[in-house]
Amino acid sequence: MFQDFDSRVRDKFDSLYHLVMNSPVNVTAIKEPADFATKHILDSIYFFMKTPTLNMKKIVDIGSGGGFPGLVLAIYYPDVELTLVDSVGKKCKFMEDCVIKLGLKNVKVINSRAEQLVGVKADLVTARGVGTVKEVLKFSENLVKPKGGWLMYKGEKLEAELAEAKHIIEERGLKSEIMRIEQPFTRSYLHLHR
Repeated sequence: MFQDFDSRVRDKFDSLYHLVMNSPVNVTAIKEPADFATKHILDSIYFFMKTPTLNMKKIVDIGSGGGFPGLVLAIYYPDVELTLVDSVGKKCKFMEDCVIKLGLKNVKVINSRAEQLVGVKADLVTARGVGTVKEVLKFSENLVKPKGGWLMYKGEKLEAELAEAKHIIEERGLKSEIMRIEQPFTRSYLHLHR
């Protein structure tokens, strides 16, 4: 699946899998290598593989949990600075251990809630499995640069969530683009930007 990537990227993805599988923290219920590669690694980077022209120097991943998509993006984009934010201390400790063991120089892990962060600004805020569209827009507004945006990894309730967030999206003058994938996994990627 990842044969098109250089050996550095493939090796780090493989190492990430082993770190997750051997973690004392329950990071994921997905244990099979092929499922992990598809549902965690490919899902984390699929949008970026199909949209290579995004101009990003800094990404903030909120609710990073076990490091998806944050750690995967850090491996995929070694020249992009990533800040991984989670409110659960043991998950942050796990991600910090991964950063050290994977030798990722472009990652900072912060144990905090997104709305409490100060002085952190990104070109893109990513959110996978974190709140509704409306909630993510509200509690991460302070993290997005004036010309920045959001990438939300969404499921089947996206249309209802967009309807609920319509007034915020319009008020902020955001454009929305949806990329839907059905195979080899099911996902809607919502890209909101100015």
